[in-house]
Amino acid sequence: MSSCAMRSEAGLEAPTGFDAAAAAYEAWYATPVGQLVDRLEKNAVFALIGEGPERMVLDLSCGTGNYALTLAQRGMRVVGVDISEPMLGAARSKGSRAGLPVTFVRADARALPFRPGAFDLVTLILGLEFIAEPGRALAEAHRALKPGGRLVVAILNRDAPWTLWRRLKRLVVRSVWRNASFLGAHELRGLLSALAFADLRCERAVHFVPLGSRWPVGWLGRWERVGARWLPASAAFLAVAARRR
Repeated sequence: MSSCAMRSEAGLEAPTGFDAAAAAYEAWYATPVGQLVDRLEKNAVFALIGEGPERMVLDLSCGTGNYALTLAQRGMRVVGVDISEPMLGAARSKGSRAGLPVTFVRADARALPFRPGAFDLVTLILGLEFIAEPGRALAEAHRALKPGGRLVVAILNRDAPWTLWRRLKRLVVRSVWRNASFLGAHELRGLLSALAFADLRCERAVHFVPLGSRWPVGWLGRWERVGARWLPASAAFLAVAARRR
């Protein structure tokens, strides 16, 4: 990307477990429950992004390219950033097979190698949990955005039932979530407001608690509809859009 002034990758270190997790990460999204969760989460995220091809997009903590490649499929020019080289390797392979011209860059979200105002849109989906200083990452996203550009950030809401279950499960089952730090809705809004982001809008998804990947998807879908209508605060997935002033 011509607007990049790439910094050295020396000293970059992925969060514990991520370098070995790319295959397991992809495998979970191939399960019926994983596919349902992915669809619900993307519905929430793209309701905030809307349409608009030809926008320059930065996808932070892009992992194996799930959102970066979907954004590219919608006609956007995308740069994906992650700190894990194995995750980026999987993303590059998927992009090559799909014929999608996404640029993947290894970098720390807290010190991005891009000039100020380079992007129309920045996405950060389920990445803040693994960043030691989430405020710094959001400040870098703010710096990378053009005036009037938008950030779409999504977290696993700390107080939601699924997140509470995940927090308990990680005490006995080793996973990438073991060292994650979960935020609540008020904390996320506070971080965004402190950076002078404006026009905050919110979408929620995943109101059920799948205690495994083999639960009947039809039953979970019905639970999702009931939860979305009657128990919106139970949503594990919280996506927020904000505009850079």
